[in-house]
Amino acid sequence: MPAVTPVSELCASNLAGRAVALPEADTLARVAFRQRRFGRWPDLDGGVRLFNPEMVLVKFRGAKHVSALRVEPERELESCRIIAAREDVEFAELDVFQQRASAPDDPLLTNQWHHQVLGSYWAWDRGIVSAPVRVAIVDTPFQMDHPDLVANVDPGWDVVEEQPVVAATGINHSTLAAGLVAATVGNHLGVAGVGNCRVLPLNVNGAISEIYNAVIWAADHGVRVVNVSWTGADSDTLNAAGAYLKTKARGLLVMAGVNGTGFLDYPNQPDIWCVSMTDSADNQRSRFGHHIDFAAPGWDVFSTAIHSSYGYDSGTSFSTPVFAGVAAVLFGINPTLGPDDVISVLKATAADQGAAGWDMYFGWGRIDFGAAAEAAWRTRPVITSVAWSNELAVVSAEFKSGLAYSLWRASSPADVSWERITNAVALTQGGIIQFTDPQAGGDRRFYRIGIETP
Repeated sequence: MPAVTPVSELCASNLAGRAVALPEADTLARVAFRQRRFGRWPDLDGGVRLFNPEMVLVKFRGAKHVSALRVEPERELESCRIIAAREDVEFAELDVFQQRASAPDDPLLTNQWHHQVLGSYWAWDRGIVSAPVRVAIVDTPFQMDHPDLVANVDPGWDVVEEQPVVAATGINHSTLAAGLVAATVGNHLGVAGVGNCRVLPLNVNGAISEIYNAVIWAADHGVRVVNVSWTGADSDTLNAAGAYLKTKARGLLVMAGVNGTGFLDYPNQPDIWCVSMTDSADNQRSRFGHHIDFAAPGWDVFSTAIHSSYGYDSGTSFSTPVFAGVAAVLFGINPTLGPDDVISVLKATAADQGAAGWDMYFGWGRIDFGAAAEAAWRTRPVITSVAWSNELAVVSAEFKSGLAYSLWRASSPADVSWERITNAVALTQGGIIQFTDPQAGGDRRFYRIGIETP
């Protein structure tokens, strides 16, 4: 069993001699597990990861095995960073208790081939499931009380009659689309959408003027993704609506690439993101042309249907909400991302199926939810430093304009009762925001930065 090495001695030249190679080391992991005595640190979904306390796993350069080094309790993460920075160390990490990789428990998930193609399981395994971002389904309203949707449904708006939509029996076209976005993931029922986003119906009969008004209503009410599974992606009026959505709500207008075969002489509207359809083998199954920006699964996909049922259908009407759901989850992973940022992530991670870069069949490629979610996670702003002086804590973090930032405090990173510091003083300079906590006190404190869209 390794002896405890204080933080003050982690830079000592003989540190390797204090570690014990893993095949022989007693890390006490079995004792910690049996006694439920875990260290904790924040996980991807805002929860916590559990690790074996007091142990750091370290690979010294030239050593045959990874070794266990015992460090001071409650200073494991700090110790890990110090050890990893040593020139004689290849890597250092916490002895984290891993979780079984498992799919959500939705019983009809095996009917949804598109999740396997999209890499949804990669994101779900890492806790990237919930995103409190709203997606508007512009169509005859979907079945709002569908058991597999109701937990993720918000009231909508009837553009034709100019009144709220709070209940609807639905049609299959919109109900399948809503389920592809936000059928509740992991609720022991039916299927799974891309993530647990919020969906709301915007009722139209299909006139360009109505669709325009629906997008404007969505933008004015802070909806960040608008799904239009109709033709019309060539419309200058709807492109103007997309530009308004982008400016007003930092959002994206997503439209169908049109069903059928052959070339379609549509322009590529800069503020409409047009999606073609692929099948389970990544074959393109819809019209192609200059208007196509991305491709997504839409052929023979399985989703929610009216009468609280489920069914299959094909069309760019369904590749479009798949794309919309992925975009919404990316906004949820990092709310500081703007629409151009999300598109850049999707371009960088999409799977090229045709010519390299953009082409008229797949646009920038068939979207890859797993890769895009990972890339979006890596863009999340981080706290760059914490300075302590005269019982004041100064916390610095990366900053983007146009967002609301707040400082939160707890006595432990696993604390469920984080306190928002309402009297923190904030200063911004360039790409950095600096908070001063005037009541940090003399005890150990942990900080988080909260970020919201105004």
